[in-house]
Amino acid sequence: MKKRFINTAVFLILYLVFLSWYDGWGMDPYTPEEVEALASKAEALETNPEQIRNLRRLLKDDDGKEFFMLNLNRYEYGENEVQQGVPIAYQNYGQAVITMILKNAGHPIYSGELSEYLVGGDLKEGNWHEVILVRYRSRRDFIGMVTSDEYLKISKHRAGGIEYAEVTPTSATINLATPRIFVLVLLLFFAWAIDILIKKNINMKR
Repeated sequence: MKKRFINTAVFLILYLVFLSWYDGWGMDPYTPEEVEALASKAEALETNPEQIRNLRRLLKDDDGKEFFMLNLNRYEYGENEVQQGVPIAYQNYGQAVITMILKNAGHPIYSGELSEYLVGGDLKEGNWHEVILVRYRSRRDFIGMVTSDEYLKISKHRAGGIEYAEVTPTSATINLATPRIFVLVLLLFFAWAIDILIKKNINMKR
């Protein structure tokens, strides 16, 4: 009985550890002072005033919880490059940045090409090639990533493969793509399988 209890406790602890990492337990939202400090740094770098305003809005809405970044991309292709799919420069950027996103519990939710029409209308502007939705654990993670030296080294690949892009943050009211349930089910399965082995071992000793 003791072994079965320990088995259950171990997998429960593992799930709590996963949740603490995935949800960023203890991660505080940006304070007004931190927002002003970051905005001041951006101003010192002669950042576009509109970008600074958007940075303030992004951080002002910070609640310390997960958010999703919607990317609408219109690609720019290199000379003699096939004008279709994702350009090589952006592929290089994507391969490098995905590691940075994953290590902070972020991950892509969806990526797909866009048609050149709407059912019931036309796309008047944009002419987007691809839409990408990415989950970030927090705004603090996102800002920390895009201002890191590691990211700045690869950002040139993004700039080289993008003609124009719209990027906007959003929060989820319904999210069926969360790995929380999958990880819970997976750990329950292993806990159940080990519990069966423990019971068999106990019965064999009787």
